[in-house]
Amino acid sequence: MSDKIYFDNNATTKIDEEVLVAMIPYLKEEYGNPSSIYDFGKKNKTVIEKSRKIMAEYFNAKIDEIVFTSCASESNCTAIMSAVRSNPDKKHIITTKVEHSSIMELMKCLESTGYVVTYLNVDSKGRLDLKELENSIRKDTLLITVMFANNEIGNIYPVKDIANIAHSNNILFHIDAVQAVGKIPIDVKELGIDTMSMSGHKIHAPKGIGLLYIKENTPFVPLIFGHQENDNRGGTENVPYIVGLAKAIELIKDNEEETIKVRELRDFLEKEIITKISGVTVYGDIDNRLGNTTNIAFEGIKGEELLMMLEVNNIYVSTGSACNSYDISPSHVLLAINADFTSSSPIRISLSKYSTIEEVNIFIKKMINVVNTLRKTKNNF
Repeated sequence: MSDKIYFDNNATTKIDEEVLVAMIPYLKEEYGNPSSIYDFGKKNKTVIEKSRKIMAEYFNAKIDEIVFTSCASESNCTAIMSAVRSNPDKKHIITTKVEHSSIMELMKCLESTGYVVTYLNVDSKGRLDLKELENSIRKDTLLITVMFANNEIGNIYPVKDIANIAHSNNILFHIDAVQAVGKIPIDVKELGIDTMSMSGHKIHAPKGIGLLYIKENTPFVPLIFGHQENDNRGGTENVPYIVGLAKAIELIKDNEEETIKVRELRDFLEKEIITKISGVTVYGDIDNRLGNTTNIAFEGIKGEELLMMLEVNNIYVSTGSACNSYDISPSHVLLAINADFTSSSPIRISLSKYSTIEEVNIFIKKMINVVNTLRKTKNNF
């Protein structure tokens, strides 16, 4: 165990050593451009196609349906803008109030250009009402975009049901699967997904590599034009990172029992905290959420206070999405579930396959001390 305890894996993950080893040859010796006509470059094209096949098999997709990108934000933007450009006569999009910032900011941009966006509500546990979704559909609805699993509270959303609703109304359906990959089985055919995004750095691959799944025969207009990626995404392919992403997926496929281990650790951590500390609130749908995530608040204490005190002890958690870490306003996800910020605000704890029971026990002990210290200090004023 290292000196630091890193429990912010929904923000990013440690790169797997096997992933790094797989990447190194393509960072050092095998650096040829895949688009070159000579063998030194062309053999990297073969490597890319091998990686594409690995990704396709994992998601039960066709090889040509897999497009490598720089990140999930690019994939989200590409999929949504493609839907918009492919349906010029339609001006309505449906999403939710708890999406990632890459979706929310793009929705604001589209609204400023004349598009109408419906933001579906969630209840106090962060759950969607599919009746509201059905009632929100209009004749000019061109897209429904919903995340598979929420990055802050961990909720898992009924993707297959939403896909059925979308397709019965001849509407494209996009999912942001960033937090779901590696934690929930994803079969794109069974789920009925038209487009899907994911990111490597959430699954122990490097930052700077993502993926976009585009179902065969889905209308598609690239965001970045060029001949690479079967004309779906221009730009010289990032061969070492593509190799790293594929290796990370292979490791997930071969070690599915790790998901169970992580869930057991999370449940133990959460139970111990609730048992040993008073005034604890757990946000989200505890019966239908990611196995590595808990979003938890302590009465009378702000999440930022906990964050700073834990960091002094070399423990790293977060108060929400890393993409909004410099925004001091309350999380839009927690506002959507009507969280009470009067006397407290939560922290997000997210574990990974590298998390250990020793770290969890140290975390619980430190958390008890930190909460008691903060509460005692406040009571003395």
